[in-house]
Amino acid sequence: MPNTSKQGSLTLVGTGITMIAHLTNEAHAWISKADQTFYLVMHPLADEWIHKLNPHAESLAHFYQADQQREQVYQAMVAHIWAAVAAGKRVCVAFYGHPSVFVTPTSDLVQRGQREGVRVNLLPGISAEACLFADLAIDPGLHGYQSYEASDFLLRPRRFDPTTPLVLWQIGVIGYFKVVHAGLDPRAGLARLVAHLQSFYPEQHEVTIYQAAILPIEEPTIRHVKLNDLAEQQVSAYATLYVPAFGEAQFDQALAREFGLL
Repeated sequence: MPNTSKQGSLTLVGTGITMIAHLTNEAHAWISKADQTFYLVMHPLADEWIHKLNPHAESLAHFYQADQQREQVYQAMVAHIWAAVAAGKRVCVAFYGHPSVFVTPTSDLVQRGQREGVRVNLLPGISAEACLFADLAIDPGLHGYQSYEASDFLLRPRRFDPTTPLVLWQIGVIGYFKVVHAGLDPRAGLARLVAHLQSFYPEQHEVTIYQAAILPIEEPTIRHVKLNDLAEQQVSAYATLYVPAFGEAQFDQALAREFGLL
């Protein structure tokens, strides 16, 4: 029977990218003290670690079934989580990385909370983007940067600027929307991406395949390749592509004088 004496609550936290090292004190407290903690992490050791913080924590990994559409998986997760909220529990959900960066259930849970009058709290976590900036020594405030999910980048062609750095996420699953499996071959998707990018960059333009370290003892994946060699690379489902700027952006000399830069 649902507990109608009190309203449930929901807090979404991130465990960061590198296990243990990236967990904030705030996220640690919520994982440990919630009435019900759910989690979704990337490594078996992270499972053990979460259970040390909260022995009653429940993994959401069992929702991933082979050949199932990822959207169906996310809907099932949301329904399961919300059942605990509806029962009046103080619920915490811990997601790998940042809870609102490439975490589809988060937006669904926030919208459900808005419909049902339940506040959903999001606490920031260290994301893959933050790791990329650090590991590749990139300052996005210097000249800006552009960021897209790789499949969406191809499905909805943008007017992007090659003179500004470009970041494309999930290049290992381009055009694939089912549950990811170990035998997935990324080359067809990469070939489509290369064909599109070659309209804007020379074939010899150097790009970087990147993936952040999951364990503290690991090093990040940083592999520099020529654009025309990208399609033959073996990359994981979670790999990111960093494309440095090509050419110089226009510079407004008159405005620069007005700003006192010249």
